[in-house]
Amino acid sequence: MKKSLTIIALLMIVITTTGAGYVGTLPDIEAEFSYMKKQDKSERASAPYSVEQLDNENAQSLKPIPRENDTYVDIIVKKDKTTKYLKDVNSVIIILEKLRKCINNEQSIQVFNAIVSNLIDNVEYIKVEYKDKPEGNYLSYNRLQVVSNEAREVATFRTQGLAAQKYLPYTSSNNIYTKENLDEKLEKLLVNVNETLFILKNLD
Repeated sequence: MKKSLTIIALLMIVITTTGAGYVGTLPDIEAEFSYMKKQDKSERASAPYSVEQLDNENAQSLKPIPRENDTYVDIIVKKDKTTKYLKDVNSVIIILEKLRKCINNEQSIQVFNAIVSNLIDNVEYIKVEYKDKPEGNYLSYNRLQVVSNEAREVATFRTQGLAAQKYLPYTSSNNIYTKENLDEKLEKLLVNVNETLFILKNLD
């Protein structure tokens, strides 16, 4: 109120002395009202941003991918790796389907060994790629190692049995490479293949 009266008084002086000339020292009006300028700046600083200002600030202040953030790694990176794992497993599913068909149709040893060789290579890749990663603890990962090793053993047995036929008759007591033994091993492998396929096809 006091400051308002001061302003009115100054205006009256200016009006009454217009044209007559004023002799004396004018009061420091700028210093008197400097608090209003500071308040005005403060209010402008706290005013809400416009949409354009916010868009510009967001574009200029985008944060880099937080690769050191454990949550980001677990949710985003692991998800991507799991997707890759599923793709690699899918390749093995196709091979196991071929192996099952080969056993059921009693295909030649050459076809059998070719499929098993392909299986071994793919499972070995998965073993090396994921052994030190979370996927290395999956049931599917461990089951792949089991079925691959068993398929390798059966392939070796068949190959050795084919060579032994030239020297050991089926009736020999030293001949372990009989058809009965081979059929038993193939049947056991088929069960393992079916169980592994079930596990692989039900991965999340």
